[in-house]
Amino acid sequence: MSMSRSSRDRARGAGRAAPPRPAAVPAPPSGTAGPGVLPLLGAVGGGAALALESVVNGRLGEHAGSVAAAVWSNTLSLLVAAAAALFLPGTGAAFSALRAGLRSRSLRAWHCLGGVAGGSMVLTQALTAAALGPAAYTLALVAGQTLCAVAVDHLGLGPGGRRPATPRRLAGGLLAVCAVAFPVLAAPDAGRALALAVLPFLAGCALSWQMAVNGRVDEASGRHPYPAVLLSFAAGTALTVAALAVLALTAGLPRPGAGPAWHFTGGLLGCVVVLTAVLTVRRIGVLAAGLGMISGQVLGSLLLGPLLGRPPAHQGVVAFGAVLLIGASALAAPSGAGARPDSAVPGAVAGARRGGAGEGGGI
Repeated sequence: MSMSRSSRDRARGAGRAAPPRPAAVPAPPSGTAGPGVLPLLGAVGGGAALALESVVNGRLGEHAGSVAAAVWSNTLSLLVAAAAALFLPGTGAAFSALRAGLRSRSLRAWHCLGGVAGGSMVLTQALTAAALGPAAYTLALVAGQTLCAVAVDHLGLGPGGRRPATPRRLAGGLLAVCAVAFPVLAAPDAGRALALAVLPFLAGCALSWQMAVNGRVDEASGRHPYPAVLLSFAAGTALTVAALAVLALTAGLPRPGAGPAWHFTGGLLGCVVVLTAVLTVRRIGVLAAGLGMISGQVLGSLLLGPLLGRPPAHQGVVAFGAVLLIGASALAAPSGAGARPDSAVPGAVAGARRGGAGEGGGI
C-alpha cells in the first residue's frame, strides 16, 4: 500500500536536524540599571572632562603660547595612545580590518582625518578658553556642535545612517545659537566676547564631524577603539605641529613661562574624551552619547568657573543659556535613534572577524 504524501513528508523530515533555536536573552535583574545607563554616565563624564580640558589648555596657552600649548596637548595624547598599543589585545587585527574597509571603499580615507577637527578644537581652547571663561567657551562650543550635528546627520556622515533635517531639528539648532548669544552678549565686553566665541563655535561644528567619522572608523575596525583614537591624535598632532612651524617662520617661537604641573595634563584629558566618545557611540548611539557629552560639558563648565575663582559676570544669564542649550539638544535629536546592531558591521569587517580579527579586540 503506497504511503500518503503527508506520511512521506513526515518521514523525510524525521532525518533532518531541527534548526537551532536562538538563545533567549536573559532579562536584567530587577533593581539593576539598564544596559545604557553606565555608557550614558560615561558620556556625561567625558563631557565634563572636555570642559576641564578647555580650562587646562587655556591656562597653558596663557604662559606657553596658544599654538605651543596645542602642540604639547596633542603630542602627549598621541604618546599615550601609542603606548597603549603595548597592552591592548587585537590591535593588529583591528588595523587589518581597517585596511580591508579602505580597500573595499566601505570606508574612505577622509574618514580617518577626524583628528584634524580635534586639533583645531585644542587650538581654540588655548586661544580663547581663558579669555571667555569655562562657561561661555563651552556654550559656544556646544552650540556649534548641536547646530552642525543636524547637517552631519542629514548628510549621513556618521555610522547611524542618514537622518533628514526636519523643522524640529532645525529649530533645535537655531535655539542652540540663541543659547550662546545670551551670555556672550551679556558679557562686559560684548564685542570682543562675540569675536572670540566664533572660534569655539566653529570648533564645535568640527567636533560633530569628528564624532561621526571616528564612529565610522571604529565600525570598520571591528568595533576596536584603538585605530580611531590613534588616528585622531596623529592627525591632530600633525595639524598643530604645522601651525607651530608656520608661527616659527613668521613670528618666531614663543618662550614658554613656568606654570603648575596640572597645566600640562590637557593631553591626558584629551585621551579620556576621545576614548569615551568612541566607546559610548558604539554602545548607545550617536544621539544618546552626544546628549550625554553635551550635558557633561555644560554642567562641568558651570561648576568649574566658581571653583577656579572665575565665575561668569552674569551667572544667572549663563545658567539660563545652559538650560536653553540642553533643550536645544533635545529638539535637535532625531526621534527613534539608537545604537546600530552588530549586524550592521560592513562585510569586510565581518569577514575579518570570522578570521579571528575580533577576538579580544574590544574594550
